[in-house]
Amino acid sequence: MSVENDKTLVVYDKMAQVHLDNLAAHDANDPERARKKRKKLTADIREAFSSLPAGAKILEIGSCNGVNARALEELGYDVTASDVAPAFIDACKKQGLRTIKFNVLKDEFPADLSGILCWRVFVHFTREDIAEALARIYAALPAGGRFMFNVIDRATHDCDSEMKDSKGEYFLGAERYYAYYTEKEMLDLINKTDFRIVKEWHKTGGYNEWLCYVLER
Repeated sequence: MSVENDKTLVVYDKMAQVHLDNLAAHDANDPERARKKRKKLTADIREAFSSLPAGAKILEIGSCNGVNARALEELGYDVTASDVAPAFIDACKKQGLRTIKFNVLKDEFPADLSGILCWRVFVHFTREDIAEALARIYAALPAGGRFMFNVIDRATHDCDSEMKDSKGEYFLGAERYYAYYTEKEMLDLINKTDFRIVKEWHKTGGYNEWLCYVLER
């Protein structure tokens, strides 16, 4: 686990509630836009895990407010939400979600998983962190297991990584580590495993362009 990621986790441990409040305020500023974004992401999640049967066990890594984990539950899956910051864990539990404290770079995965979702989490991971996480996720899934994740597209930034605070509604008052990736870099990292790329696409969201992937073991 990198020093950069560790510093970022310390920030979220202290500022998670501020982040939750910012997310709620952001959606409240334009409810219709928020609804459309949620509908599109839910459709992407449905497609990503469509090969799995109803009731399949799916872990979300970095659940934050639990919205994605709730969408997975509503699609008929047996979902475990997870995060590392107490306020995020509490937010998920308040939605009635089974929730655990979980660090993908350190902790043992729940048993019998068929799918894993990790959305807007690798933004804070170094290349070495992602390589380690991909290897661990691959080992945690069975043949045919699915993994959905995204990273920030390097093409929209002037550096590979930086310590910064977010702008506007996502301002926390503390710097976090952000990493940006090219398509080639992601392909190289994925190819270090035996994952098969099922789908890859570009997505616009917030201040960034995103590279999005669905992998199959």
